[in-house]
Amino acid sequence: MKRFFYSFFLFLCISAPMAAQDSPTTLFGSLDNVRITGFGGPIVGFGVLDGTATVFSGGGGAVMFNNFFFGGYGSNMVVPSVNRSINGIDYRLRTQHGGLWTGYDIQAHRLIHFTTSVKFGWGRLRFYTPGASFFNDGHSALDERFVMITPEVGVEVNITRFMKVAFTGGYNTAFYNAISADDGSPINLNGQYGTITFKFGWFGKRGPLRELQDIIRN
Repeated sequence: MKRFFYSFFLFLCISAPMAAQDSPTTLFGSLDNVRITGFGGPIVGFGVLDGTATVFSGGGGAVMFNNFFFGGYGSNMVVPSVNRSINGIDYRLRTQHGGLWTGYDIQAHRLIHFTTSVKFGWGRLRFYTPGASFFNDGHSALDERFVMITPEVGVEVNITRFMKVAFTGGYNTAFYNAISADDGSPINLNGQYGTITFKFGWFGKRGPLRELQDIIRN
């Protein structure tokens, strides 16, 4: 399944620019064809941590160049649903990470269209004893750093000119020094991941700066 997802994601990334416009533009072409906008908003995630389902909350924002975007994101596990025993102590597990976020919206002018993106982040896997505050980083008894790469593919709905909602699915691939539980199995940060992303910005045919220039000229 993991191999199929990465192959499908690569196919969309290659075919997207060909299907997006009849006359593609570049950053080094005429600036009249480059629309610079941006967006930001909350992100709700659903995934797995060591094979157990859990929920994540965060947000992100980016600058858009036509249908490409580049920015950043943050994600924080908000449901203490994962418990593992290490050295005889029953810990609650929590991940938090953030980093770079880049992607492409395919035929973004359509009401419902495809969107693809890649998140490249870094963060910590934290371990909390039963009496410690789950949302206080300073109360974690142990922690382990990791790097996370998450390619995503999904559909996006244009609600208004200043709001979109994206429904995406992907796969978390983590790089870290695995910590083993008492049963001998390493704690696994890899797994399926889905998000609902609310984007607030300007998504009209012309960027807000062009709109402002026209108002000043007139």
